[in-house]
Amino acid sequence: MATANQASANPVLNDRTFERAAQESADKARMSAGGTYLRTALLLVLLAIAGIFGWGQVEMVTVTAPGGGAGPRVVPVAPDWVGLVALLAFIVALVAAFTPRAAMITGPLYALGQGAVVGVASRYYDAAFDGIVLQAVLATLGVFLFMLVLYATRIVKVTPRFAMGVVAAMGGLMLLYATLWLFALFGVNFAFLHGPTPVGIALSLVIVVLGALNLPLNFDFIERAAAGGAPRYLEWYGAFGLMLALIWLYVSILRLLALTRARR
Repeated sequence: MATANQASANPVLNDRTFERAAQESADKARMSAGGTYLRTALLLVLLAIAGIFGWGQVEMVTVTAPGGGAGPRVVPVAPDWVGLVALLAFIVALVAAFTPRAAMITGPLYALGQGAVVGVASRYYDAAFDGIVLQAVLATLGVFLFMLVLYATRIVKVTPRFAMGVVAAMGGLMLLYATLWLFALFGVNFAFLHGPTPVGIALSLVIVVLGALNLPLNFDFIERAAAGGAPRYLEWYGAFGLMLALIWLYVSILRLLALTRARR
């Protein structure tokens, strides 16, 4: 396998997984970048179908404030199953991350489960900010295609320094979230980091930028794994990892748009 000892912020697409699979597999059929992207498209179709289903399962209920002073308003109510499906999707993701050979099954299962959860969450966002979901979908697609073109034309080159910079930034973000969680246990609330404040919006923008910069890392790992002779079943595994990155990018963009619109 091509060795460009580079890190990845994606917990699925990493050199260790692909190199181990290439060494251990006796399969003659080999992975291709085109096959991986085709399977990514199939997973995204399943994700979208499940998202539409989840969206449709959210009931819009008219409620009236006590005394009727504020007048009736329509609020979304999530289906009872959403919590269970979210938990099952998380478990499937863990299984997929540690068993690459099962990605042909766990990948579609995760796309269906997580797609339904994302669909429910998206309906809530759209109820609060009309049209925001379409904006987020188009923005995610635009960022994906833009970064793919930049990578394909080598305008963005995935060097070890670039990869380590993205990984270090992701590590800093995770450390920040862990610190905030620890403070929350003691009743300290940093609401300004999550609300529609200049700092909160700036943090959300940084998260979106990191999500976009992760895409070239994913493209690079898929390309090098294919060039290095990884077995074909890793096409599903690579597609699963890229789908995770796109889900994260979409949710990050959705949150950023919500904060900017709430700021108005």
